[in-house]
Amino acid sequence: MAEQEGRSEQATGRRKEEARQKGQVAVSRDVSTAAILLGGLAFIYALIGVATTTLSDLMREWLSLAADMGARQTIGPDTFHALMMKVSLDVLGLSMPLVGGVAVIGMACYLAQTGFMWNSEGLRLDVSRISLLKGFGRLFSLRSVAELVKSILKITVITWIGVMAIRQDMTVLPSLIQYDLEGVLGVTGGLAFKLALWIGLTVAVLAGADYGYQRFEWERGLRMSKQEIKQERRESEGDPMLRSRVRSLQREMARKRMITAVPKADVVITNPTHLAVALRYDFATMGAPVVVAKGAGFLAERIKTMAAEHGVMVIENKFVARTLYKLVEVGQEVPADLYRAVAEILALVFRSKGQMTLR
Repeated sequence: MAEQEGRSEQATGRRKEEARQKGQVAVSRDVSTAAILLGGLAFIYALIGVATTTLSDLMREWLSLAADMGARQTIGPDTFHALMMKVSLDVLGLSMPLVGGVAVIGMACYLAQTGFMWNSEGLRLDVSRISLLKGFGRLFSLRSVAELVKSILKITVITWIGVMAIRQDMTVLPSLIQYDLEGVLGVTGGLAFKLALWIGLTVAVLAGADYGYQRFEWERGLRMSKQEIKQERRESEGDPMLRSRVRSLQREMARKRMITAVPKADVVITNPTHLAVALRYDFATMGAPVVVAKGAGFLAERIKTMAAEHGVMVIENKFVARTLYKLVEVGQEVPADLYRAVAEILALVFRSKGQMTLR
């Protein structure tokens, strides 16, 4: 309990994944038990007709084969072995659909709870973890006692549900002495199926509750403190001061690239003092003018200074400058809504330079 003090935050995805790699997952064995029981009943219900007919045919074949062997020769060890092998193979072939289906259901339920953990540390053998003292300690721990009490309660509930499910049908059993073999098998088979179904449904409800509890315990055991979350974020994303420095350097490099692009611009549109946006347009290669640089405040002043030094015309147009600054990033084309306004500005620039022909 002391370890959980201060751990009030939900576990992050990384913490959960690390726990899975160590084999720590929320698993309820009752889920697989309930699925196997109900799945087995479903297979039996679906295959009982075919299985009964097939088994009857096989029994006739076995008896006929045994009679033929007895009529032809004395049944010795070899003959008996051959007959038993025949019976065993037939029984195996008859039961394989049920056994295979139940096995697939069991594995699917387990994988649904845990996922694939082939590289999990929990699957690796660690001799150092094998300890008789620790084993006895776990056997008589509080958790083991709680599991024992839980198992006893589950058995009690399942038994009570089973008794209540067939209580009214128990009165039919004394009268079975009057039935023939087929009638006895039909009544007892139906009663057994009903009992198994109620037990399976009860186990399924208990399994759902147990899985919810196991999931809650797993989540609670992985809770983290605020400091652990901060430390994990720092490890995954890097030191905040370093990230801030990197972003600062990136912004500075972007500003330098913009400033070096100003001499290639055709015009700089200003606000007039707070904003500056540099545009470039080549009739032959561009579909629309492109923003090659923009800035506010000190950066706007640098853009205008660079434009003046390289003979790039600076034109004041508050609306166009504000709109381009807000809506268009560096390297993007001017939006269609501003084509007319920008075209008028570029026409003025090109006329002043005598460049109204294709460049």
